[in-house]
Amino acid sequence: MPENQGMPDTVTRIYLIEDDRNILRFVEDALRLRPDWKLVGQSETYAHAQLMAPHSLADVFLIDLGLPDGNGEDMLRILAESRPEAELLVFTVFGDETRLIRALQMGATGYVLKGCTAEELIEAIEQIRHGGAPISPLLARMLLKQFRHITDTGKEVANAPSPPLSEREIDVLRLVAQGYINKEIAQRLGIGVATVSTHIKSLYRKLSVHSRVQVVRAAQARGLL
Repeated sequence: MPENQGMPDTVTRIYLIEDDRNILRFVEDALRLRPDWKLVGQSETYAHAQLMAPHSLADVFLIDLGLPDGNGEDMLRILAESRPEAELLVFTVFGDETRLIRALQMGATGYVLKGCTAEELIEAIEQIRHGGAPISPLLARMLLKQFRHITDTGKEVANAPSPPLSEREIDVLRLVAQGYINKEIAQRLGIGVATVSTHIKSLYRKLSVHSRVQVVRAAQARGLL
């Protein structure tokens, strides 16, 4: 499917990496709920995605972890490095905590399980475009239990070495802690919204967290705020 390079900034451009044609049809049907969004590309194999996806103009990549000729986590790493301004939303059947955590470590900014409704998929994409980190409820509960354990003991967070943050990452972190959304942070710092998103994803990786609430708590525990 050819990309439309003349699309206005309000359009959300989506690239699907998925070998199941039924899922392709599901995504196409879901996008009818948001006619201002466009599916600008699709790969059915790891090899095709490796060649085409990094050059896509997509704002959001929907990525299946179970590709027939490669590992979806490796594709996440490639896109996180080649397209740091884009959002990487895993859309998969794998509902185990290990796959979730590895995907987040590889650069995913959201993780949604197949079997969700079209409305739930659209909501996840909306969340990720506004700086959120959508995760299917079952997996979110797993992470919440893990995070509560760490917070209750106080040992793993408090004793962890403080990661080196750039001056700009600290600026973004402080504004996140004050409750500002990405657009407001961009206006206050005089930078682009995509740049803010890149800084926030970097904070997630450095602090080993998966949401804005967690990044603030982890920063406070390490004395970064």
